[in-house]
Amino acid sequence: MALGSFQENGSQYRIATPRTPARWFNYLFNDSYYVEVSQTGQGKSMVFQPKHRTFNREGYKYFYLRDGDTGEVWCPAYQPLKTQPEQYECVHALGWSEIRSFHNGIRAAIKVFVPVDEMCEVWRITVTNETDSRRRLSLFSAFSLENGGVMGSVCDFDVNAQVLSSYSYPYHVFYEEKEKCDNHSNRVYVFADRAIESFECSENRFFGGEDTGELPPQVAAGRCSNGKAEGETPIGVLQHALSIEPGGSETIHLVMGCARTPEEAAETRVRLLESGFDGMLEAVDRYWNTISNTFTVETPDRDLNAFMNHWLKKQIDLQTRTNRMSTYCPIRNQLQDAMGFSMIDPDGALAAMEAVLSGQSRSGFIQQWIMTDGSPPSKLCLLTHKDGPVWLVICLTALVNQSGRPSLLDRQVGFKDGGTASIYEHLLLAVDYMAQDTGSHGLCRMGDGDWNDPINGPGRRGRGESVWSTMALKYAILTLLPLCRLRGDDAAAMRLEAIADRLDHAVNEKAWDGAWYLAGFDDEGEAFGTAKDAEGRLFLNTQTWAIMSQCARGERLDQCLAAIDSLDTPAGPLLLKPAFSDWNAKWGRISVKLAGTTENGSVYCHASMFKAFADCQAGRGGQAYETIRRTLPTNPDNPPSRNLQVPIFIPNYYFGLMASPNFGKSSHHNQTGTVGWMLWTVMDYVLGVRATAEGLTISPCIPAEWPFYKVTRTFGGATYVINISNPEGVETGEADVIVNGRAHRGTLLPCEPGATYQVEVTLRKRR
Repeated sequence: MALGSFQENGSQYRIATPRTPARWFNYLFNDSYYVEVSQTGQGKSMVFQPKHRTFNREGYKYFYLRDGDTGEVWCPAYQPLKTQPEQYECVHALGWSEIRSFHNGIRAAIKVFVPVDEMCEVWRITVTNETDSRRRLSLFSAFSLENGGVMGSVCDFDVNAQVLSSYSYPYHVFYEEKEKCDNHSNRVYVFADRAIESFECSENRFFGGEDTGELPPQVAAGRCSNGKAEGETPIGVLQHALSIEPGGSETIHLVMGCARTPEEAAETRVRLLESGFDGMLEAVDRYWNTISNTFTVETPDRDLNAFMNHWLKKQIDLQTRTNRMSTYCPIRNQLQDAMGFSMIDPDGALAAMEAVLSGQSRSGFIQQWIMTDGSPPSKLCLLTHKDGPVWLVICLTALVNQSGRPSLLDRQVGFKDGGTASIYEHLLLAVDYMAQDTGSHGLCRMGDGDWNDPINGPGRRGRGESVWSTMALKYAILTLLPLCRLRGDDAAAMRLEAIADRLDHAVNEKAWDGAWYLAGFDDEGEAFGTAKDAEGRLFLNTQTWAIMSQCARGERLDQCLAAIDSLDTPAGPLLLKPAFSDWNAKWGRISVKLAGTTENGSVYCHASMFKAFADCQAGRGGQAYETIRRTLPTNPDNPPSRNLQVPIFIPNYYFGLMASPNFGKSSHHNQTGTVGWMLWTVMDYVLGVRATAEGLTISPCIPAEWPFYKVTRTFGGATYVINISNPEGVETGEADVIVNGRAHRGTLLPCEPGATYQVEVTLRKRR
């Protein structure tokens, strides 16, 4: 039996069984709230405002139906009693999940969503009687709440407000922190939109002990204790009585969320009941329809279409709007997420990037790891990674191109240490800082690390050099040069060209290892990532970025591509090979990470997109598409039954040890730099509908087997409906373009705000 499939043009994913190979969760969120919902309704919840915290640590939301006449009890969402229903499915949509089951003549639908602007989650339970007699049922809804630990919690039901809430002592150390904690959302609440029969606040009383998988004694007895919980693990259980005639239905809405005070929780109940839950759900659907419709693609690959049109947009929306649900992060994550978000919401992306840019110093340097909540720096924030400036250039130039607004470069942004300058000046300073901060081999120094933070050994004394950073800086310069020329800044263009030539020379003179580019030089000037190394011999990034930066040319380009191809697996390319099996003092922390995970030899999906991007630069459309296809969790060579992941998001990595039975398993992390790069690579470089500061261009790099595809995209206020045919079966070639029925000459498509252009493109072999 198939585990699941896409529906509704890819905007929904239907799971056919509660017994999936792992927890197949959807994630629902807004700017202040996040919840994960598995195929059986389980998953953590957390709030962001004013401080990030997970509040239902056990992550369970259990629903029990009890027949008042027979005493039979079953769980319409399968867990925890593992009821085997006659019919079962779970549908994960962009803004909601719904579990549908049929058992004992009763059809149940349990839908959950997070409102657009409320700090809570809403559960809608609809129970329908499909028998020919009246059914007397009780619905018991049980939500895990905050576990206060040794300090304990207090939990009770307010009869007047009709709100059950739990309060846990907010942990603090210093005397002056007490008032700060008062403003936190320390109270977790549960309420319903109709009167209850009974309630329970004590987890121990409800389950009759520690076993939460057995039939709770209170459910078996048909009534809760109405008891308060003190100094113990709380729970939010509400019982509702249902009397349903044949063919009839009853619907109950349950809300769980966080508030600062009991009064705020009570006010939330009143406000939500007055607003109406139908309207809230409609607003959620409208939001996601707007996101999905920013652009659409129709290719021969339906799975790729589903991700490009819906799920990648949702994932980049999450990462950008919530800062990957963290206050401790590298700016490269923030910038690359905003880069992808610029294809959906350029103004939102600009705001995110300007917030990062304001952390740059007038020297051009910017700290890589930061705390975004104003708390004191800790851990990686105390180290000096040298790659921060290069991401400013790469991502802000991409934003300018995606928006088609070169005037953005004139916007004034402040510096961390005072004063302001245009974005353009900020970017020039970033280039100059890195170009001047080079070591004895003429390569950029890496400090405590670069894109690969765990490579923290080579530059810890300040002299180690990164080949990747040097290539990335040259690539960044190549992206900035067209904007310099567009501004008529010939002096800056000449200076940047000279820097790029110097970096290129250093890379090719010092970093070529005979069959590939090495990874760098340590503080003592010794190379690492060479053919002589037993482990960490071949590093993917310095091959892909050699192509992206145009450092690899001629015979070296061919050798570089061969090295990249040697890293390929059925799940995508390995980040490095062989993986480290023990401590390597030269490389540092990466070597003690578990082999086959994250940066230590996994199929690291972010780096896989660099590979797909490089394939496009090399004109290898087939290989680019193959890498993208394998990165998707729908990959037929590493399908969900093996990678174990629900196919509605891109994971951080797939386990990379091919000799292991665990090869190809997903990390299940739903936050990764892969997303922005996949959106950008597929749209601008594979499909070739490329955004530049001056306008759209058409330059596909596709699998030769694709006969036709379609892209609908808005740019510069104009809408383009682009049909691309490939009658000669080429990967890349010349494009004959017809716009609104007339042959088009030139590289840029016309752009009149408000206009719609019908564009017909025919790919042909280069003459």
